[in-house]
Amino acid sequence: MACHKNTSGPNPGYGPNSLFPLTAGDTWYFQDSAFTDSGQAGTYLDTMVATKNTWTDPGTGTIFLGLQDGPYGWFDSSYIAVDPTNYAVYEADAPGYSPYILLQTVNQDGVVGTGGDYSNPACVIGSTQYAYAAPISLYGYQAYKNVEVVKDCNNVILEEVVTYLSPGVGPVRMEDWRTDTTGGKNIFYQDYSATLIGKSLK
Repeated sequence: MACHKNTSGPNPGYGPNSLFPLTAGDTWYFQDSAFTDSGQAGTYLDTMVATKNTWTDPGTGTIFLGLQDGPYGWFDSSYIAVDPTNYAVYEADAPGYSPYILLQTVNQDGVVGTGGDYSNPACVIGSTQYAYAAPISLYGYQAYKNVEVVKDCNNVILEEVVTYLSPGVGPVRMEDWRTDTTGGKNIFYQDYSATLIGKSLK
């Protein structure tokens, strides 16, 4: 992954080769699909636009750019920042929320982050984020892949979020997989996906 210092957005790391190009007015078009554990529930078209709204993380001074993606889009109301070296993308669900790694590029496959929900000490929920070094061909783009896996204390996968970003393009596909545990079913299924079908980048 080549580093660059194109500053078409608020921070170095933005620009035409960015993992997530962010110039106000950049627009992406997605086909979104929703599912249940018994099959597809529906599809709809979704438009996401980079706005002029910014938020500065008081802890790091990082400037995030707001996205308008709705009403049910993947990035609805999110704020995004690209690392100055273009090796990682950070997301905050809204101003004031703690940013987290949306995607990180790596030299070899491995774990890039862990976390936990300790609200129920009797059954801690843990999350692990994996990054894969080699980009894959996806819908005509070369995309980097990260996967976040959330498990309960019984090692049951509760959720799996798969992110594909392509340099100079941004999000190519997002997937959310869940396990329906009602009645002890433990059915792992795709809950939602967003697939890029077009873009207009500045």
